Amino acid sequence: MSRDLERAVKRAQKRLAQDYGSIDAWANLHSAERQLAAARHQAWAEPLDLGVMWDAGAPLPHVVSNGSSALLVCHAAVVDPHWDGTYVNVVSPTDQTPTDMLEFTFAGCHAVKIGGPNDEALHGHPLYSRGLDGYRPYLIYNSEWIAEQDAISTVHERHLGGRHERLNHYFFVFHDEVFEALAQSVSVRAIRATLAECLASAAQAIVYE
Repeated sequence: MSRDLERAVKRAQKRLAQDYGSIDAWANLHSAERQLAAARHQAWAEPLDLGVMWDAGAPLPHVVSNGSSALLVCHAAVVDPHWDGTYVNVVSPTDQTPTDMLEFTFAGCHAVKIGGPNDEALHGHPLYSRGLDGYRPYLIYNSEWIAEQDAISTVHERHLGGRHERLNHYFFVFHDEVFEALAQSVSVRAIRATLAECLASAAQAIVYE
C-alpha cells in the first residue's frame, strides 16, 4: 500500500509540474502527501476550517498566555475594493485606528510557541511535504510534539499518558512566523479594535479567567 501511495505522490508532483498554478493540482498533491504520511505513521498537516482568514501580508500575530490558556490576536484579511495593485497598505502594531482583528482562544492549553520559519523558508519545514501550506490554520495528526511532551512526563509518578487523545496540535502559518499550540480546543471571534486594545483585552481575559 505504501508503494502505491508513493506512486500517487509522484503522479501528483508530475501533474503539478505541468500546471504549477492549478489549485486542484496543489490540493491533489497535498492529499496524496497526507495519505502517505499517515500510512507511514508520520505526522501530517490537515487544513482546519475556522471560518475566518487572516491578512496574508502583515497579520502581526501576538500571543498572551498563562500556561493553561492562550489567546492569539492578529489582523483579519480585509478586501480593499479600491486596490489596483499599484500600492500597499502599511500596518504597524502601534496603529491607533481600529481595524478588523481576529482573536483565537485556546482552552486547556498545555504549551505554545511562536517564531520561525517565515513563509520564504516554510518549504524547509518537515511538515511541508506532508500537507502543510501557507497562510491558514492546520491540525497536526500523529504529532511528534505531543509524543515528546508525553515522553517527558513519564518521569512523574502520576503520569497518565494519552495526550494524543486529550490534546490537539494546532499549527497556524503566518507571513513572518508560525504559531503552534497544544490545547484541547480553539475558538475564534472577529472584533474591530486596535492591536493594543486586543492585547489589553486578552491580558484581562487571561488574568480573570
